[in-house]
Amino acid sequence: MSIEMDNLQSADGKNLSSSTNNDQNNESYKLSENQQHKSENVIERKNYESFGLDVLIDEAKNLINKFPVYQIKSNIEQIKDIFYQKLENEENEKRDKFLSEDGDPLHFKYENPYKTKFLEVFNDYKNQLNIYHKENEKTEKANLEERLAIIEELKSLYQNHSESNTDMFKSFRDLKSRWHNAGRIPAANSENVFKNYFFHLDNFYKYLDLNKELQILDYTHNLEVRYSIIKRAEELVNEENVQKALNELQYLHRLWKEEAVPVVEEKREETWHKFKELTNKIHDRKALLNEQLKKEQADNYSNKIAIIDRINELTTSTVGKSHSEWQKAIKEIDSLRNKFLSVGRVPKDKNNKTWDAFKEATKQFNQVKNEFYKVLKTEQQVNLKKKQELLQIAKEHSTSTDWNNSVKVIKKVQNDWKLIGHVPRKNSDKIWKEFKDTCNMFFDRYKNRGNEFNEQFENNFNLKVELLNEFRGLELPTDKNEGLALLADYNNKWSEIGKVPSNKTDIHQEFSKAYSEKLKSLKLSQNEIKDFKLQGFIDTIVANKDNRSLDDEIRKTKKIIEELEKEINQLDNNIHFFANADQNNPLLKDVYRQLEEKKIKLAESEIKLKTLFGVQF
Repeated sequence: MSIEMDNLQSADGKNLSSSTNNDQNNESYKLSENQQHKSENVIERKNYESFGLDVLIDEAKNLINKFPVYQIKSNIEQIKDIFYQKLENEENEKRDKFLSEDGDPLHFKYENPYKTKFLEVFNDYKNQLNIYHKENEKTEKANLEERLAIIEELKSLYQNHSESNTDMFKSFRDLKSRWHNAGRIPAANSENVFKNYFFHLDNFYKYLDLNKELQILDYTHNLEVRYSIIKRAEELVNEENVQKALNELQYLHRLWKEEAVPVVEEKREETWHKFKELTNKIHDRKALLNEQLKKEQADNYSNKIAIIDRINELTTSTVGKSHSEWQKAIKEIDSLRNKFLSVGRVPKDKNNKTWDAFKEATKQFNQVKNEFYKVLKTEQQVNLKKKQELLQIAKEHSTSTDWNNSVKVIKKVQNDWKLIGHVPRKNSDKIWKEFKDTCNMFFDRYKNRGNEFNEQFENNFNLKVELLNEFRGLELPTDKNEGLALLADYNNKWSEIGKVPSNKTDIHQEFSKAYSEKLKSLKLSQNEIKDFKLQGFIDTIVANKDNRSLDDEIRKTKKIIEELEKEINQLDNNIHFFANADQNNPLLKDVYRQLEEKKIKLAESEIKLKTLFGVQF
């Protein structure tokens, strides 16, 4: 007789071939608890696009530690693609910001510590995969030898039937069990080996037709296997994890084909239809799951297309717009990029196309944006040249005595200055300060152009010369506080004398130099010196009600605070590059030293600014 085969399908709806194998154990021919859960582990579907770089690394580690390495290839590859895309996006953002701040493209550098960490994890995965393939090759060769030995023993079993029926039946069941557990063999040998096995298996069943006792034993055993398979299939119908149920159903199909045929005629259709009915129920659950996933992916596709369309719309609408409008568009693009990456999967046939469209849309936006800022940078250089020309004109008239003409020129260059647009940020503060100081110097001279003022200034100068000579010969008391009080008194006297002619302002530097030398002789700490000088400055501007000097000092202090905060942030970032370095590393120590010094200066500057804001006239 030929081997009885029910027309079963596998869990994925495909006909099972005779070469199917599985490395499950079935010594008792009943589904043990171990067999029921031996099917492939189900890897949870996750939205990797929404993960940060650090979370993607942790997820890759978790997959490597939790699942067999051959099962996680698609997940690891997906994580790798998303990781490097996020890395590229971040690099583009950093570059754009660097260029928008007038940075030289040749000096742009980008380093991310997460890249090294990910490479370590990915290399670990590749090493494990390589080890798996080598071990699998050895295992398949051993499995081939085992299967060839089983075929020889099966052939000998019915050709040299020297055993009793009971022993022969036991040997036959043992051979089938060994075959079932033998595992995969090299693909090149698979077809011939399995054909050979089933050929001799069919011959053995023909032999059984001639031996009714053996046939009855086989029928009884196979029916028990069918009932155990049906019982487990009934449990799988209610299995919460549909994918797990489908994986195990695949194994049950294999077991049915290899261990549950033939059976007595009257039970064949009954058991077959029962198992088929349960199979269909599990497949129906898969169909519902697929429909749900299909709808989710269709919605995700629509959302991603809407995002791409919005990016394209922004690219078109921002052409010819201002810098502020471009900044708004850049922020929205960043938000859209994050939103796109957080949206879940799309249908497989649309995945690459959607991703390519997204990359192309963002690429086009960046190209248009870069072109805008390239032009803007050129315009700013032109504006800088125009302001430099106005500054030169102002300088030429700053010392002029042709008051009627020069005052008109200075006022005109001031108005022209306002009409000129932005200049590169790195030049902005410097050229504005120089222009403002030049104009202020002229108008100070203009206001004091009368003879009475000039005479007063000359008189002030003579008084300051006398005071300076007196101050230079001064012997300070040994008591620190008395010395500081005397210095403060001389500083107040100096400020009370008033202004001197503009061509004789060098005397202020001479007094300041002598003042600093006297102050040093008191052997004060740096902080004491700073506090004393600040108080002296405040006393001076309060005495003179000098709002302009106060405003200038506040502006300079703010600028210092801003620069210190940037430097501290940069040093904090630098520390991350020493994550695995020894604490005694000279470079690391130097970074910490610089960081501490900057923080102290920042604290001092913030206290100074608070003090300046509290000044009242």
